[in-house]
Amino acid sequence: MLVCIQRDRGFTLIELLVVIAIIAILIALLLPAVQKVREAADHLKCSNNLKQIGLAFHSFNDAHGGLPTAGSAGNHGGRCAANPSVFREDFGWTYEILPFIEQTALYNLPSDSRISGSPADGTCTQSAGPNDTLMRRTLIATYNCPVRRSLSLSQNVAKSDYAANGGTRLYSWPFDGPVIRGRGSDNYLQGGPQPISNIKDGLSNTMFVGEKLVNMHPAKDDYVDNESWAGPGQDGDIYRGCRPNGNSWMTPVPDLYIPAPSSLPPTDPNYWPTDLHYRFGSAHVTGINTVFGDGSVRTIRYTVDPVVFMRVCRINDRGVVSLNDL
Repeated sequence: MLVCIQRDRGFTLIELLVVIAIIAILIALLLPAVQKVREAADHLKCSNNLKQIGLAFHSFNDAHGGLPTAGSAGNHGGRCAANPSVFREDFGWTYEILPFIEQTALYNLPSDSRISGSPADGTCTQSAGPNDTLMRRTLIATYNCPVRRSLSLSQNVAKSDYAANGGTRLYSWPFDGPVIRGRGSDNYLQGGPQPISNIKDGLSNTMFVGEKLVNMHPAKDDYVDNESWAGPGQDGDIYRGCRPNGNSWMTPVPDLYIPAPSSLPPTDPNYWPTDLHYRFGSAHVTGINTVFGDGSVRTIRYTVDPVVFMRVCRINDRGVVSLNDL
């Protein structure tokens, strides 16, 4: 009796190639959807960061009778150069709200900065000790927008993707933004904290914090985004606004990717005026995320009318603002 044995036949080369092609097509179809989900999650994380910051501002106000400050650039009357500042009294809002974003231990880290020389004759210098250096290198997830960059050190320090709103006169009197400079380590400057009662336009019409413009080119100018969130003082790294721009106002713009804009001649196609450290901006496609005084998180489009943007940056312009125009 003959017994027939049937052997299983494997895939032929053609069948295997067909299967691989089908899998590749499915992956190609799924990738855009996965990418959109990831982008939506990153955008939501950015919005949640600003929500936390807004709540921290109110907690700080309740505890101190005023809003967090922009810090101070004046160390001993400006006679003791430091950039960034080493005195905690000169640190700004990114340091001041740490206890209200579950970073109390970092806030209480003893300062070990040193000062040498004499402020009287302008020969003194400042240097950060190990603790302050550690603080400047400590990554704070709440200060990071994942749409722009990963949570990692940049130029060997931890940075903030968000800046407080200093209004239209960031470095002069009178103060017309919700966040104003502090009195400083020698307590001689006119400054904050600003009472929340000074906001005459209403909290729902006043931006507190928004995403800041960054030039992402490897050869970018260092002054745009060069310092840590810890201790830059009254500086564009944590402090932006809506400055005059001829007969108009500077509005938010998308992140840049151009080489050293301030060193280029105006005729260069990559030229950009040296106002980068004043402006708001982001890596998002349509606009910047912001948190307003009432705690609401809103997106302000890059195409926003300059006057409308000016009015949400100022605390007392008394103009009528339709939030639908943002």
